[in-house]
Amino acid sequence: MFAPGVSFTWIRRDGDALLWIEVRPSEARSVLVRWEPGGEPVDLTPPGRSCSNIVGYGGIPYGVAPDGEILACDSEDQRIHSFRRGIALTPPSSNKAVRWSDFVAGGGHLYAVREQHHDDGRITNEIVRVALEPPYDCVVLVSDHDFVGAPRLSPDGSRLAWITWDHPQMPWDGTELWLADLGPEGLRNATRVAGSAEESVVEPTWTPEGELLFLSDRSGSWNLYAAEAPEPIVAMDADMGEPLWFLGLRSLDVFDDGRIVCKWTVDGIEHLGVRHADGRIDEVLTPYTQFRSPTVVGNQIAVVAAGPRHAQAVVVLDPAIGGTGVVLRYCGAVVPETISVAEPISFPTTGGAVAHGFWLAPTAPTDGLPALIVNCHGGPTGHVVPTLDLRQQYWTSRGYGYLELNFRGSSGRGRPYRDALKGQWGVVDVDDAVAGAQYLVDKGLVDGDKLIVRGLSGGGWLTLCAMAFRDVFAAGGSMNGVADAVGFSEETHKFESHYLESLIGPLPEASELYAERSPVTAAAQITAPLILLQGEVDDVVPKRQADAIAAVLRERGVEHEYHVYEGEGHLLAKAENLAHALDAEYAFYARVLAPRTH
Repeated sequence: MFAPGVSFTWIRRDGDALLWIEVRPSEARSVLVRWEPGGEPVDLTPPGRSCSNIVGYGGIPYGVAPDGEILACDSEDQRIHSFRRGIALTPPSSNKAVRWSDFVAGGGHLYAVREQHHDDGRITNEIVRVALEPPYDCVVLVSDHDFVGAPRLSPDGSRLAWITWDHPQMPWDGTELWLADLGPEGLRNATRVAGSAEESVVEPTWTPEGELLFLSDRSGSWNLYAAEAPEPIVAMDADMGEPLWFLGLRSLDVFDDGRIVCKWTVDGIEHLGVRHADGRIDEVLTPYTQFRSPTVVGNQIAVVAAGPRHAQAVVVLDPAIGGTGVVLRYCGAVVPETISVAEPISFPTTGGAVAHGFWLAPTAPTDGLPALIVNCHGGPTGHVVPTLDLRQQYWTSRGYGYLELNFRGSSGRGRPYRDALKGQWGVVDVDDAVAGAQYLVDKGLVDGDKLIVRGLSGGGWLTLCAMAFRDVFAAGGSMNGVADAVGFSEETHKFESHYLESLIGPLPEASELYAERSPVTAAAQITAPLILLQGEVDDVVPKRQADAIAAVLRERGVEHEYHVYEGEGHLLAKAENLAHALDAEYAFYARVLAPRTH
């Protein structure tokens, strides 16, 4: 049985100490953890509680004031609590209607993103200022955009930077960076610094000297700029940022002496380095290929890291030495003696284009060529990097070949590759899944009669499209997959409610195209075995979508399984459900394909 381990996110500095979030499936909760030099990590979140928020576009659920006061969301009431004082600083709301994310504190105030769900169905996203002393007055600072994020206070507390975007843009399509003076009554002299509907600006970051930095993709890749300079201060043909799926994502940080820690992605592999005042960048040489939340602590860098032979861990790196660094916390994965190491591949696809992915060969013997799993990431604006992921090893250790697909539309390869999916969702991504599978068949690496496609969310859409519109895959697995494009636009959360306008077209003008592209419209064409896995209370892709596909399969007598997980949302959180879903999927493929594996 698969045993999911702990995962880590949201590292932040607290003086010489560090904070991070540990997601623990075995406890079905997220825990805020603190580490001090010379000590062991300590849980701050009380037993039975969880540090998490339910803001529609997610994000970091805690922050640290300059005096070390830790402020964090409690999942039970969604209020901001002070650990030091043991009190809630924000008022209660019925049905968790008020939610918080992406905090910064200074000058006796907390600055945060507040999401409010109103009785009339409206949802407002605002930047607010909350006093840290009674009566905890709350002042709305920014409220005239559909979405806001990244409130960042200047070192002297006199200015605030933030980003905004509006429907139908997603934050990787176009955002605006704003800067204003702060006064007792709020903001003054607000000025747009950068960004537009066609330029994605993310991660405003202040240097100790008060210089505002940000990442912009105006050159075609997210590169590093300073607010006072028109040209990038780090220019490379590589993305230095990533899609803003969650508020508070961090790809860079600044040392006290002005050196900048940054990361970048080349050919699907992440790199970490330090930019010096003269513009030189020294890469930190490590065995890792993924770096999340790089955070300066003294003269070192704390980061969530993973690599092809290293499962995820919280590590502290000396940039002059590199290596594996000091491991503060390990995910707990029991690594098999024999692992499959991801190999980057590129292959021709439709329209004369080239698509990309990572191939993992099976580690268990098979009678003849192995079956192939084509795994399709979610989003679809996301990407996969090669790390030691036991979910992949689960399949390769059972005799399956495994392709992690970074189809056109994936991030990490610049804006042109990311934009290649615009207007083509359900077409070119499916083309790439077919082309990737055929490439491995032609190489003689897998059995062309035993091709399986699977994916979560947007990857589930790709799976369902491939099963309904192509006759290539012998079986499929959809986890919380989008089946009905119109229904998705009408029912999903506010953040993604206009997402498909760029991926398919504007509504209502493109309503016929939405129906034509939707797997639910062509569900009767699905003839190969299909397993559906669905969270009962998913508010991103509601259960109704999977119900509709299952009903058609049942009516037509197509071999399938349908598992609904009680109390689970868009991403399964409980260890027992994660394990059941993977084991059920394996048993399903073994039954319907009878792969000749040992």
